[in-house]
Amino acid sequence: MKKVIFPTRLFRWFLGKQILTTAISFSVAGFFLWIWFDTQSNLSRQNLEQSHLVIFTSLLMAFMIVVTISFVMARRLVIPLGRLIAKTVQLRKYPFDDEVLSEKELAFDEPGEWYDLERALNKLGYDLRQKTIRLSREKTELRAIISAMSEAVLAVDIHRHPLFYNPQFAVLFNVEGTDSDDIVLSELVRDPFVLKAYEQSLFQGISQKVKLDLELNEAVHHFEVSVAPLKKKHNQEVYGAVAVFHDVTDMKKAEQIRIDFVGNVSHELRTPLTSIKGYLQTARMDIEKGQHGDAVEFLNIVEKNVDRLKALADDLLDLSRIESGEELKRKMVNTRELTENVIDMVRSKEHVLHFSYQVDQFEADQFRVEQVLRNLLQNAVRYVPKGKNIWIGWEKSPEGQTLLKVKDDGPGIPKKHHERLFERFYRIDESRSRELGGTGIGLSLVKHIMNSHGGTVSLVSAPGEGSEFICNFPIKVNEIKSP
Repeated sequence: MKKVIFPTRLFRWFLGKQILTTAISFSVAGFFLWIWFDTQSNLSRQNLEQSHLVIFTSLLMAFMIVVTISFVMARRLVIPLGRLIAKTVQLRKYPFDDEVLSEKELAFDEPGEWYDLERALNKLGYDLRQKTIRLSREKTELRAIISAMSEAVLAVDIHRHPLFYNPQFAVLFNVEGTDSDDIVLSELVRDPFVLKAYEQSLFQGISQKVKLDLELNEAVHHFEVSVAPLKKKHNQEVYGAVAVFHDVTDMKKAEQIRIDFVGNVSHELRTPLTSIKGYLQTARMDIEKGQHGDAVEFLNIVEKNVDRLKALADDLLDLSRIESGEELKRKMVNTRELTENVIDMVRSKEHVLHFSYQVDQFEADQFRVEQVLRNLLQNAVRYVPKGKNIWIGWEKSPEGQTLLKVKDDGPGIPKKHHERLFERFYRIDESRSRELGGTGIGLSLVKHIMNSHGGTVSLVSAPGEGSEFICNFPIKVNEIKSP
């Protein structure tokens, strides 16, 4: 039920003025009538007293009638005002009550200017409510969008106090639980270039872009910070500034990987091509001189370098096909048969091989899994000293996933190389790697093949303790254990 407001003060003021005016008017009229009757000489004393009584009674009755009429008129006059006051008060509460304007609120029953005023107020209230609802929705949507952004956002007012910031900024600068009314910009962001960009946006009204490096979780992250002024629409006065912190760390890494890739490919191609060209020129000169003794040896070296180029091209093509989302040809793979096929391709009589088959079959792309095992085994054969042990094991994890483990008791790999070991062309010892014939893509190929299967590859190694590569294949079908 809506609250009814009666403008008591206006009612009392109006009625009081009416009563006072009427009383004065009737008093003056009664006084002159009294005097007039007293001046009439033809009236007896008894008639004069009766005339005075009639005058007093008439004026009193007239006064009562006028007061009654004034009471009714005053009440009739101020009731619409009370209704308008109630509507005006309701305008502030409307957005929190409902979102539909009642048709009853648009009814008018007062004539004249009250009708025009109520109609204007109703229209004003309707427009105001609609705009308030729209602004409230837009504000909610904007906050949701800002909260969902992956970039950190911070807006400050002209006094450098935060207007708002999203959860990403709170996590990035560790301001959760901080009272925003008690802090200023310099307590949140300490980089002088970012602070200067805020100052220029606040005082000069121009947008700025700066770069910022932050150490997060023991790693340096690169940010591009865009700062723009906040201006009032009607007069373009600057009342604050907002900054968006774009994390471009991944972009910089990707760009660096691309640069490194181009440089490494160029170097990998140039080395064998230079060797091929040199030996072919030497062979041609010997043949022109009639000396054929070393020609066969030169051609063997050329053939070896051509094979190296072919292996590099094949690995790059395989890597490209896998990264482009080549569909896997899944089927049941026999682990023993697959391992024997790889051993036939990677022959090594200078190492002691050990095998373990806790899983007989699992679902995967056999050709790609052979590539994984072949690359891991080739690396072990290349870098593990002669006479050392290499273990190849097919196991099942406690969660039921298939694990391929290739372990050795070689020199081990320092931890600082673990994170980058699966990058393309990354080598721990470049000179020794090229001397042993590696293309530098093998482990990167292993990682991408495992990712395409939905699995992972990890390394457990330390200097002097050997290395163990663990490939985790996810469950696809019921795998069969060996008896």
